[in-house]
Amino acid sequence: MNVIRQLLLILFLLCLQNQPLFAQRVTPLFDDISIDSILQPQMWASKIAYDPIAEHLFYTTSSGNIYEVLEESKTDVLRYTTADHGIAKVQGLCFVDSTVFLSGNIWYTNTGIGLVVKGELQPNGTRNWTTVLTTAAYPTSSASGDHGFTGITVDPQKEFLYFSGGSRTSFGEVETNNGAYPGMREQALTSKIYRIPLTASNIYLNNDSIALQNCGYVYAEGTRNAYSMAFNGANQLFAIDNAGERDDPEELNLIEQGKHYGFPWRIGGNANPLINPSYDASADPLINPNNAAFLAGYFAPDPSFPIAPAGINFTEPLPNYGLAADYYKEEGTGSIQKASESGQPLRTFTAHRSPLGLVIDKDKQLGGKYTGNGFVLSFMPGGDSTGYTPLSPWGSACPFVDTSRELVMLRFAYDSTLYAYGIHTTNVATGFYLPVDATQVGNSIYVLENNGVIWKVSFPPFVNAPACLDAGVFIYPNPAGSTFQVYYPNPNNKKRHLEISNLEGKMIASSEDFKGNSLLFKRAEIASGTYYVSLIEKDAVIAKQKVILL
Repeated sequence: MNVIRQLLLILFLLCLQNQPLFAQRVTPLFDDISIDSILQPQMWASKIAYDPIAEHLFYTTSSGNIYEVLEESKTDVLRYTTADHGIAKVQGLCFVDSTVFLSGNIWYTNTGIGLVVKGELQPNGTRNWTTVLTTAAYPTSSASGDHGFTGITVDPQKEFLYFSGGSRTSFGEVETNNGAYPGMREQALTSKIYRIPLTASNIYLNNDSIALQNCGYVYAEGTRNAYSMAFNGANQLFAIDNAGERDDPEELNLIEQGKHYGFPWRIGGNANPLINPSYDASADPLINPNNAAFLAGYFAPDPSFPIAPAGINFTEPLPNYGLAADYYKEEGTGSIQKASESGQPLRTFTAHRSPLGLVIDKDKQLGGKYTGNGFVLSFMPGGDSTGYTPLSPWGSACPFVDTSRELVMLRFAYDSTLYAYGIHTTNVATGFYLPVDATQVGNSIYVLENNGVIWKVSFPPFVNAPACLDAGVFIYPNPAGSTFQVYYPNPNNKKRHLEISNLEGKMIASSEDFKGNSLLFKRAEIASGTYYVSLIEKDAVIAKQKVILL
């Protein structure tokens, strides 16, 4: 099945060679955003990052090549290959001052190893490449679920490296690698996020659960494919994670030490149906009967599916309250709903979007309504109500109904009553072709496409003045009942208060001064109707939004 998929992908890409990929097809959805094409990267581009010393972008290909982007001349130059750094399949890239870090794998016939290496810049401009971490050889699978070692990032204090060891299955099924490993599912090394000291070298990880528990390098578990990770301004780590062939939501998680994020027992806020020994995939409204995994029998009843370890409390993905990337199917009926319309938040994104390229404006370099927010891409193109589109690169399921192919802004909102984050989503640019990664440089986000284009998405710069903080207020739910949560930008943590006024401008109620960026408002004796919620700073209205009280 993998050979057929690869042939289909190659044919699809060959057909696209005659299409004007470099043409200006990406469109900003707000007037204060501009988009420019930089260049067409080499085939199989995979990761992009900014070198603060060279002050240039670099990108990798999955085959191990590393290119420097000369933006002024719109050209790229091959700088390093697998022969230099030793990783055959590169899936992670980050710079820390003058040192570059890579993560990825070497695949053998039936096994593979995970690797992290670093290239330290030398006075003559070359790099000295050394091994930071290597794993024992662990069994590969014969399916697309073999994700390997992927995203890598560093904390803002430059103390630790974080990287993902992806799953070797799509949803916890048996993957024998054509019979080489009967009954085999996940391995000790897979489905984890690791943390190691930035100064580490020659770490060796055994494919042994007890050894991994004792080494202290396992940071979190139960992630399927955390291909992209990013820190926010509060030094909290977030990661995106895609689901399998079932129509389960794709995830955004707040990654905290010692937490378990559910895989393979929970995916996108849903229970994995394979935990039910009598599961009938043909009656599951979240299974497309034309799905390749279904036709191959991967969703057959699985009475030996492992029971979740006792005592584990799974951490659920962040809820998405809309308005973008928020379609889902009801598990009982298969009815397609939109979270922002149904009032039921989604955990987190429309199925099959394959979220990639997570960026968070942690240093607050973007201005206006974009300050401090996150951004994420979607790799797969949107489909019809069944998830089908002829643009699917290998015939896999695509997002149902959802347009996809956008850059989506994530407004993080902390709910003080639930002690948890949620997000509010807005599309800010559309028309990308198989985007795989993104990085922020100043007030611009660079988007890397697989066999497409490198795009520069420019936002207004941040200006330290109250007028530039007016990103509006967001109210949820709206229409509201006895209480509603008000979210608003406050990057400088200034004192503010809220005022509720009627449509004629008469103030009905107000709050005390407070800091932060959210407030739970209790309506008390306010009658049903339509009102304005105003955000007040030093007696000046800096944002206003309508709210309907039921």
